[in-house]
Amino acid sequence: MKIFRRYFLKEFSRFFIIVLVSFTAISIVAEFFDKAAEFYAEKPPVSMVIKYLLLQTPRVILYALPFASLFSILITIGMASKWRETVIIKASGASMKKLFSSFLILGIFISFLSLLLGETVVPEATRTAAYIRKVHILKQSPRIIQSKGALWMKGLDGSLVRIDGFVENENRTLTTSIFKFNPSFGLEKRTEADEAVWDNGVWTLKNVSVFDFKNNTASRFETLVTTSLEEPKIFREEMKKPEEMNFRELYNYYSRLEKAGFRNLRYIIQLYEKLAYPSINFVMILFGISLALNTRWGGGMRAAGLGVIISVFYWLLYSVSISMGNTGILQPWLAPWISPLVFGIAGGVMYWQIKE
Repeated sequence: MKIFRRYFLKEFSRFFIIVLVSFTAISIVAEFFDKAAEFYAEKPPVSMVIKYLLLQTPRVILYALPFASLFSILITIGMASKWRETVIIKASGASMKKLFSSFLILGIFISFLSLLLGETVVPEATRTAAYIRKVHILKQSPRIIQSKGALWMKGLDGSLVRIDGFVENENRTLTTSIFKFNPSFGLEKRTEADEAVWDNGVWTLKNVSVFDFKNNTASRFETLVTTSLEEPKIFREEMKKPEEMNFRELYNYYSRLEKAGFRNLRYIIQLYEKLAYPSINFVMILFGISLALNTRWGGGMRAAGLGVIISVFYWLLYSVSISMGNTGILQPWLAPWISPLVFGIAGGVMYWQIKE
């Protein structure tokens, strides 16, 4: 039994590396051609382009892991079935379930590795890649700096603006502070508002306090139009994307929005996605083992073709459930878990039906 287990683990590892490297290489090449027009127009150093592409690699690997897990287990068992190796195992009286139970442990390990990768390397690499593309390749200066849970930017009128957060689906900012300085960088005026709303092409501050240090006065306004802030699209372009944040960073950002009374379903779903996505690796291995040992698809191209079909159905269900979560039809915590649950339950049922 140990010999068979080591043999199949070795075969799985070989196919896993081949599929993972192939998928990653194809994705990186696709990324290069997708940005080829930018590279040609701006003519950045070759080293900068290579660095940008290498920094995209961890994100691609994270997305490729479930595909590699599924394809590898299907090809491994498929080839064993094709060469009648599974028949020999059964004839020797060995348990197929017990033999391939080690792959379930391997699936848990890959899921844990995926979670660790998604919480450490991927966000940092994705942020750095976005910075390199914007600053070093497109030669654009960053207009927003995120520091200590706040957004800092230079106002259109030369002021310094601090914003606690941006509510994307409502074009609204949270607590907003505007600092105006004199030529010698002395603070002349400070404006504090509970929020700012973009409406009819202008930003309107609400519940405003204005402190004029030049004239030693303080004023209060229910609303006040400001020309310091740029249009809302600057926040969508410049702010960190959810894929550039780990779970803690995204949770902290969403918590600030929620405390201010704003609930963004998309952010909640993306929080649960960061926990649900790594589990796909275990589910794919479980489903792949169960399906391969309950059918006679054979190995090679047939197994690969079966993997493509399963992947399409999985991501179709996953996309539909996420869309339903974003529209409020499904609970935000449930939407990312629909596909892992459906395929996991189906795989579990088929696993116990494997004939010894």
